[in-house]
Amino acid sequence: MKTIYKFLTCILLFLPVKMLFSQQTDEKRLKIEVTVNDGKNQIVSVIKSYTISYNKTLLTPDNKSNNVKAFYLSLDFEKQDIPLLRAFIQNKNGLDGQITITDTYGKLPFRKIEFKSAVMEVMTEQTTGDYNGMYMNLSSNVLSIDGLKIE
Repeated sequence: MKTIYKFLTCILLFLPVKMLFSQQTDEKRLKIEVTVNDGKNQIVSVIKSYTISYNKTLLTPDNKSNNVKAFYLSLDFEKQDIPLLRAFIQNKNGLDGQITITDTYGKLPFRKIEFKSAVMEVMTEQTTGDYNGMYMNLSSNVLSIDGLKIE
């Protein structure tokens, strides 16, 4: 009888831990992609994360006519993306594109961030023994989030 109690105690102690670990998956819930058109091709790249910043103080009535780039996008890439880097280097006037966020579970709404005339301000590449990544900072003069134009 004692062995049955010990057995049941072990099951009750370790079963929740096993269930906790079994729910962890390698699958990402959100799929984030950046797409740009370089005039000839459409380039699609997977990114891990993005950040949007907006500096409203740059948009004064005097500066609006000069196409001041008050929107900043920071992109953290899954891996190096040479075609996208080449597109931004070759197009000094800027590229139009979008960031799309899709919930792979289908529960969250689709998101779309559009930018116009974006130029690359900063590019950082990092490589360690087991990690390789690229960060890119873009500035843009037009930004739209889910159809809402930010001004």
